[in-house]
Amino acid sequence: MSTYKGNVGHLLQHWVLCELLVIAHQQDTPGLSFIDAHAMGPLARKNQNPDNPDQFLRVLGRLSNCRESAYERAWHHLAPNGGYPNSAAFVKQIWEREFSMLLCEINPSTAAELRPWCEHVGKLQMCKNARLFEDDWRKRFEEGLPNPSEMGLADGSLTLVSFDPYMYNKRREVRRPNSGILYPEDIERVMSAMGSLEGGILIQLSTYSTNDGNSQGSVISSVNSILAAHGYKLLAVVQVDGRMMSLVYTRKVSWSPELATLANRFTKWLSAV
Repeated sequence: MSTYKGNVGHLLQHWVLCELLVIAHQQDTPGLSFIDAHAMGPLARKNQNPDNPDQFLRVLGRLSNCRESAYERAWHHLAPNGGYPNSAAFVKQIWEREFSMLLCEINPSTAAELRPWCEHVGKLQMCKNARLFEDDWRKRFEEGLPNPSEMGLADGSLTLVSFDPYMYNKRREVRRPNSGILYPEDIERVMSAMGSLEGGILIQLSTYSTNDGNSQGSVISSVNSILAAHGYKLLAVVQVDGRMMSLVYTRKVSWSPELATLANRFTKWLSAV
């Protein structure tokens, strides 16, 4: 059975994701190609921290009565009887036009849960393609990533790539790298894989720890130094508790200035919980 951490990190990652989807939808974007490096299970049933008295449980407790955000409305629809959805489930719920998915999941038991879900989603009228890669995302990215047109989507469709590692480590040439951690070499690998992608691109990179000297400022500086060289702009830095943050980068997205308010809006939403 899939588990979820039940902490403010979920609120951070998926509130931002859902707002990205809403904003993109408002721009009449014809289609969405969603690529997730850390897919997780479609619906985790067990909370690892059921007694954790943080904002997560307060949001969970108010879903049936107070659903002020797209995130809360989607969460309640996807898990009315409890549990927590993954990013792909939020995309499926919120995006109302044609879409495709490429999901990477390294854990065999989690991939086994995702497999029938992907098969079901792939049969939906609005889904043009749903693929599951059952291994480390790095291996799939080394093959290159598909353009929206290759996934059956119309010209002008948006590519949204999501990274949800444990943390980002700015150190290079780590002797024993952890597959759940993102390193500078990984960001360079991502840029190589995305080099041939056409059209607008959004990248959401969420991190949850500043261990080993990886302060949020140093992480931003390290990632920026790589992405900026490839034409990506950092449009939003959404932070919580000094350890967790979600970075949003764009390339060839004309409406990207609308993303600049995400940090303030998230802080306001969370403070009201």
